[in-house]
Amino acid sequence: MSDEIAKVSSRDLSALPEAEASDALPQSSPQEPTRSERLTRIGLALAVAFAIVAGAWFVGDRQGWTDIGQGGINATLLPKAGQPAPELFTIGTDGTPILLSQLKGQAVWINFWGSWCPPCRAEMPDIQQAYETLDPMGVKVLSIAMQESPEDAVRYRDSVGASFPVYIDPTRIASLIDSTEQPELAQQLALMTRDWQIANFPTHIFIDRDGIVRNIILAQMTYEEAVEHGEAILEATQSLMPPAVIREIA
Repeated sequence: MSDEIAKVSSRDLSALPEAEASDALPQSSPQEPTRSERLTRIGLALAVAFAIVAGAWFVGDRQGWTDIGQGGINATLLPKAGQPAPELFTIGTDGTPILLSQLKGQAVWINFWGSWCPPCRAEMPDIQQAYETLDPMGVKVLSIAMQESPEDAVRYRDSVGASFPVYIDPTRIASLIDSTEQPELAQQLALMTRDWQIANFPTHIFIDRDGIVRNIILAQMTYEEAVEHGEAILEATQSLMPPAVIREIA
């Protein structure tokens, strides 16, 4: 295992492309970490995080974890409201690895977004305000920037004065794994990304303390809506609050 982790930690992380300068977005100040420093931290986090995933795979395989996504969970679109959320793995731009299963017992709000997405930009002030309200209440907010580099996502967040943590697109992380060298790890990450196919932006998913998906919002949200759903998952258990799904209106 240590040899595999060494290979991952020593890999060239150029697969995370450097963000291009944009006149519309301010450049990082000299006091902020450089791209090289940030990628170094991410590289170290990858080594630790992959060890976590690999270990979870070993334990989960013995307990039938390879069946995740095979029975009841829609593996081709999104998790279904009222069902357990599939496993998800990502890394914060500060280097913090996250496995969704490790957050069981906490209410979780996942926001799949991108700085290139007009509705995501439009709702950003409300999302930031809701984060400031819900985070102290105990809602774990995973704001996952999709289809863009971590640098682009952080630069935009900072440019609008937001402060929520930004997490890396799981498919970007999975692309760093060589399936021939680490087939089991590649398979597990493939399962996770397959079970979270995001085709609408923004996509908001609210998960209760039991790990059950309670609400899926495929539309721009207001502060009031976000707080309402956040407070609901703080109070919900499997025996309470029937799931409700709000879908984007064409």
